[in-house]
Amino acid sequence: MPYTSIREAADEIHSGLITPVELVLETLEQIDAVDDEIQAYVTVLREQALKDADQAERELRTGLYRGPLHGIPIAIKDLIAVKGFPTTASSKVLEHNISTEDAMVVEQLRKAGAIIIGKTNTFEFAYGPYAPPTRNPWNHTRTTGGSSGGSAAAVATGMSLGAIGTDTGGSIRIPAACCGMTGLKPTYGRVSCYGVVPLSWSLDHVGPIGRSAEDCAIIFDAIVKYDPRDPNSVSGPPTSPNRSTSTLIEGVEGRGPLSLQGLRLGIPQDAFVDPLDPEVRMAWRAACRVLEEEGAEIVNVELPRPTMELYRTIQKPEATLAHTQKGWYPAKSELYTDLVRTRLQEGEQISAVAYLDAQQERRVLSSRLRSIMQRVDAFILPTIPIPAIPLEQAGKTVEIDGITEEAAGAYLRLTMPFSLSGLPAVSFPAGFNHQQLPIGLQVVGKAFEEATVLRIAHAYQQLTDWHQRELPAQA
Repeated sequence: MPYTSIREAADEIHSGLITPVELVLETLEQIDAVDDEIQAYVTVLREQALKDADQAERELRTGLYRGPLHGIPIAIKDLIAVKGFPTTASSKVLEHNISTEDAMVVEQLRKAGAIIIGKTNTFEFAYGPYAPPTRNPWNHTRTTGGSSGGSAAAVATGMSLGAIGTDTGGSIRIPAACCGMTGLKPTYGRVSCYGVVPLSWSLDHVGPIGRSAEDCAIIFDAIVKYDPRDPNSVSGPPTSPNRSTSTLIEGVEGRGPLSLQGLRLGIPQDAFVDPLDPEVRMAWRAACRVLEEEGAEIVNVELPRPTMELYRTIQKPEATLAHTQKGWYPAKSELYTDLVRTRLQEGEQISAVAYLDAQQERRVLSSRLRSIMQRVDAFILPTIPIPAIPLEQAGKTVEIDGITEEAAGAYLRLTMPFSLSGLPAVSFPAGFNHQQLPIGLQVVGKAFEEATVLRIAHAYQQLTDWHQRELPAQA
């Protein structure tokens, strides 16, 4: 049970080998057995999940089958509203906040028959690339990455079959890489942020975390929808329902599902990715060879590398504005942790001219990336330059291939460019280092081409077994 994929569980439910209630009970048993150590969950929706599972079971008995998420337990990052339950954003500021309605993404999951199993830990207001106090399932002394670290850890340990996270600078992809999971950041605006506690309005994304690209495709197909309640929501090109999932299974243009023939994958220059851990570099090169053998053409590309200053000049004032508009800051300043309070204060100090200059620079970056993307179908590169770091190093410095850099910046610098540009990106496991820590790579595609990046990741996962590795026994 702990390592069952959504597809496998869906087939068993559909064939009657297991019921939604049995699956939820097994998931709750796993939470009881594991979460005291991992601390992935803030809130477990035990009674409600069993009630919803019973309803899903009754629907199945009447012949109503909603699809592959029917009866599947899904975890929700505690930044996302679930009606009748706390949404705290892991902060004392929202300690007593009870959501009065579901976020749009939760509405869509419920329509697909999914069971909301609980709310997962995040960095306070998602304002950091870690998720204290959640521990990495592969090594409990390591960080899960963040800020969706609770969601990734829940899936990795079988405490949910899939999860929803948010990604502002990399917060779906980073924990997916640290925890050996697969995580998709969709095109900006493709999945509604309605009902999600905001961090940075022009950078926030919502997306799935699963054991595989196929699981992410199943969740994505359920949650992608234009939502007029979100002013940044966009409607993609008209496509058939379940396009991402069907592309993985059936292939495209008459080719088989594994064939990458005709796809051109761009490999960025060393100056874009360096410094890079040598074992991460080796895993990246090995994955490129696997994809090349499957028919993909590898092409060298020169990508522009935005600075962390550019990212922070946009993120910080937007975060401060969001908290001001909500009435949290500065009214409840004493309830914030020192780090988040300091970042909100820093957001007040960034001038309108500096913010607008950064947005203009961002437009140039996005335009250049789109131009380069005309020559290739996707980019492939590491998700993070180093595997999961020790918990005590979070927020400090790390050494990568002999070069010391700030840990948060190191975690963000390979994911942040594609948050700035809003391009879809999927992170997936592509090996382990000598300490048996997962190594993650990401495939970045053209706007609205989630199906393409998922197909590339899926093809790789059919040829390798990194995503199926079982967790080691902890001492």
